[in-house]
Amino acid sequence: MRRVVLAVVCFMLLGTYMSAGELNKDSILSKMVDAYGGSEALSNAVSYTQHWRVVRGTDGVEGTDTRRVTLPDRLYVKLSYPDRSETRILEGSVGIKVFNNRDKRQASGPMLDAMKVQLMRLYTPLQLKKFENDMRVADENGRYLLTLSRDGVECDYYVDPKSFRIVKTVGKLKMGPQTMKFVTIYEKFSKEGGVLMPHREIKYAGEVKTATNTLVDTKFIKIRRVGTHRYEQI
Repeated sequence: MRRVVLAVVCFMLLGTYMSAGELNKDSILSKMVDAYGGSEALSNAVSYTQHWRVVRGTDGVEGTDTRRVTLPDRLYVKLSYPDRSETRILEGSVGIKVFNNRDKRQASGPMLDAMKVQLMRLYTPLQLKKFENDMRVADENGRYLLTLSRDGVECDYYVDPKSFRIVKTVGKLKMGPQTMKFVTIYEKFSKEGGVLMPHREIKYAGEVKTATNTLVDTKFIKIRRVGTHRYEQI
C-alpha cells in the first residue's frame, strides 16, 4: 500500500513538473519564433504594408482595409466601404481618427486604447519575446494563453500547442466599470517573404461580428530608427 501511495505522489509531482515546463514563457515564445519563420525573417518583418478585402459583418457590404505597420509603435489603418471610410493613425501614445476623409479627431480614452490593442494584436512572436517581462502565461482549454499588459491595455494571444501559431487574440480595454473585448480569429496561414502570416481574419467587438478580412498582398519595408517613433526607409 505504501508503494502505491509513493507511486501516486511521484506521478503527481512529475505531472506538476511537466505542466510547469510546458508553460515556460521563454520556451513557448522561442518555438513560436521558429514556427513563424525564425529570428532573421521576423527581424525583417517589423515594417510592412498590407491590403485586405473586407466583408462587413453587420450587412455583408464589401470594402478594403489598407494597413501600414511599424512594430512596436506605429499603425496606419484605412477602412473603406462604399458608404463611409475611417482612418486610424497611431504614433506611440498619440492617436488620430479621420472619418470620411475630412472629419479629423484626436483620439483619447477608449478610442485611443482601442487603437493600441489593434496594434498589439499584430505583434510577431519575436516582438512578444522583447516584452516577455510584461507577459504572463496560462493554460486555457488545452491552448497556451499569453497575456501582454502594456500602456494601460491588455492583449491575450491564444497559441495552438502543436503548431505554435497564434489562432486568436483578444484585445481588452476599460470603458468605465466594464471591459470591452475585441476578438480576432486567424485562419489560412501561409508564408509571405519567409514569414508565416494568417490570410484570413474574423473580427468581433464583444459578441458582434464586425468583419471578415482576406489578405490580398503584403510588402515588407526595410527601415531604421532615427528618433522616437521616427524611422527612415533603407
